[in-house]
Amino acid sequence: MNTYLSFSLELGLTILTCVLITSYLRPHLKRVLLDLCKTEERAQFWTAFSNILLIGLPSIIALGFHPQSFTLEASIFEIVGRLSANLAGYLFALVGIGVIVTFFAIAAPKPKVDAK
Repeated sequence: MNTYLSFSLELGLTILTCVLITSYLRPHLKRVLLDLCKTEERAQFWTAFSNILLIGLPSIIALGFHPQSFTLEASIFEIVGRLSANLAGYLFALVGIGVIVTFFAIAAPKPKVDAK
């Protein structure tokens, strides 16, 4: 397989996978951020920031791919192995965002509930 094609396929699959997963998570993350940030503008900023991180980190990892195989079979296994590493980068970014959101959810002031 052509090295340019292998590189393009690996990068394209990484970006497509990250965009699809991030699109699925976006509305849920935005609701949590809106609750924590208290304003729509702040929640939009942190949602955009999270989206860039969740797509950007695996994409940067994917840019480091240097195809070594020249046969189709070996190239496919090499691409799949690299996709695994790229998705590990995605999960690393997602866990990082989760830790930060959890910290602020715990530290955020809670509204007082009137006891009747």
